[in-house]
Amino acid sequence: MDGGDSVIYGYTGKILEVNLTDGTIQKTPLPVKDAQRFLGARGIMTKLLWERLKPETKPFSPENLIMFFTGPLTGLLSGNRTIIRFKSPLSATSIGQNLMGHTSTGGNWGPELKQAGFDGVIIKGRAEKPVYLFVNNGDAEIRRAKHLWGNSIFETEVKLKKEIDPFARVLQIGPAGENLVRYACINQEYFYSASRCGGGAVMGSKHLKAIAVRGTLDIPVYSVDELISLEEKVHTMLRSDETYVYGRKRWGSTTANISSSDSSTGPLKNWREAYWNDEIEKGGPLQWEARCRVKNRGCYGCSTPCNQLGIIREGPWAGTFDIPDYDSTDLLHPNCMMTDPNGVYALSSFLDSVGLDSISTGNTLSWTMECYEKGILSNEDLDKIELTWGNVDAMFQMVRKIVRREGIGDLLAEGIRIASEKIGKGSEKFAMHCKGVEWGVGGAGNNRDQRETFCYVMSDRGGSHLYGTTIEGQNDFAIADVLTLCIRNVRYLDPKTIGNALNAATGWDYFYTREEWDHLAHRLLILERAWNVKHGLVPERDDVLPERVFTEPLTLGPKAGTPAAIYDRKQFENDKQTWYKARGCDSHGIPLKTTLKNLDLSFVIPDLEKKIPLEE
Repeated sequence: MDGGDSVIYGYTGKILEVNLTDGTIQKTPLPVKDAQRFLGARGIMTKLLWERLKPETKPFSPENLIMFFTGPLTGLLSGNRTIIRFKSPLSATSIGQNLMGHTSTGGNWGPELKQAGFDGVIIKGRAEKPVYLFVNNGDAEIRRAKHLWGNSIFETEVKLKKEIDPFARVLQIGPAGENLVRYACINQEYFYSASRCGGGAVMGSKHLKAIAVRGTLDIPVYSVDELISLEEKVHTMLRSDETYVYGRKRWGSTTANISSSDSSTGPLKNWREAYWNDEIEKGGPLQWEARCRVKNRGCYGCSTPCNQLGIIREGPWAGTFDIPDYDSTDLLHPNCMMTDPNGVYALSSFLDSVGLDSISTGNTLSWTMECYEKGILSNEDLDKIELTWGNVDAMFQMVRKIVRREGIGDLLAEGIRIASEKIGKGSEKFAMHCKGVEWGVGGAGNNRDQRETFCYVMSDRGGSHLYGTTIEGQNDFAIADVLTLCIRNVRYLDPKTIGNALNAATGWDYFYTREEWDHLAHRLLILERAWNVKHGLVPERDDVLPERVFTEPLTLGPKAGTPAAIYDRKQFENDKQTWYKARGCDSHGIPLKTTLKNLDLSFVIPDLEKKIPLEE
């Protein structure tokens, strides 16, 4: 296991590195010591970004990197994900210095890449003309993509599978990524989206339309019999809660729409409120099931598939397919006050087809609606689009302008941090983002009294709900992202079971206890914070929440008129200090030198001390 010609169990041992500027492709060894120290995907990529990306690198420059990685259990345990990292065109400090970009997608692309012989793909440079990358059983080639440029996500998927292999797995961008919309996403299999932080725009800046993969190779495993036995055990554990499994397979994540409103934790009217009484059911899971649902779909090997595929059967959008989820429906439905269920699903599908993050888009539309309602933006400013609450036709019109960067759409394509700074007039106070990334909902949302909105503050990539609302939750998400397993699966498994699976796959002892699990996660999270500090993060200035949560108490639902309706500012400051201390940071949010040494991160100290003196 020295990283040479010997077998590295659980991994393929190779990384595919592609320079689009000069068209060169290299196969480099997986850094084994980094795999042992950082495990996989999210961890290894952060270490590589630390080594390779300079703070002055711009997100749309050829020097930016975008990485697509797997982990040691990809293709070996169920519920796999592909983790993608880059310098984000969206995530940024309050003075516009760009920070970490992180996104992930389920589906089957990651396992296919590993079965094609690679643990990860690193892309740098910029092609002169549109291209796509084809990876096939240990080989790769850059191919022309002029015939694909301008095509939707759906069209690209169909054309490439016809051109290459019907069993190929394809990651691709739509017109939004091509036009560098800062919250453009990367999709596979039509509706599986790596949506956050603008990865699609980074691909677009490189003229990279897609990465298609076909793989039929074996993954080397340390103990096949033990791993098969553990796979059976994991399958049983994941299906042990019959109520949970039933709900997941029947409704998926969209059941949270109703429960979050009932508990006053969801978004309503640009996060101004959190409770929408009976209106919340107009675009939720029961409507989808009754009107549209056809079947459920799952990610690679998943024993509890949660994606609900269906088709609109009537009205102007009849024939439109979609797989709605909690985030897309909540940010388009209650947050924009859209009451036409078919409109919710049709717009969700359209966003996937053009390659737009539905979370950022929903936030952008709701912020613009509020600006229009308050007279901050006029009808002329909006190119004569009547973007009032719930106006489905106007929402479609505005999204088309955003994708094409036409008129007001050119400004809104920048995201609400930049848009609100340019518009001003107090619109910044209700621009619902952290570090430039618009708020997600699942697991965090508008839950002010439980202070789950604090999740967005400490996240290395801003307003992502998939960071974790507690120290323990953040550790769980970090472990899920290095294992490349679904967070729901990780939370149903214990560290010993996963540790045994890792040992069966790799032959290495990573962790078997919660303490070891947390120590590894702590290392990953502090390295990410250190990377952001290196690239311009000033926690005292940038670890902040939108003004709305401190000054505008909720007035609807069970929390109205109670202390739970608002986030007390003193409590917020206390919460920051509690998090800083728990994570081994000083009172300014900078990792302590002792913390870095204890986490085997001493290599970051010299770079950080060039920017700021580190406390012991």
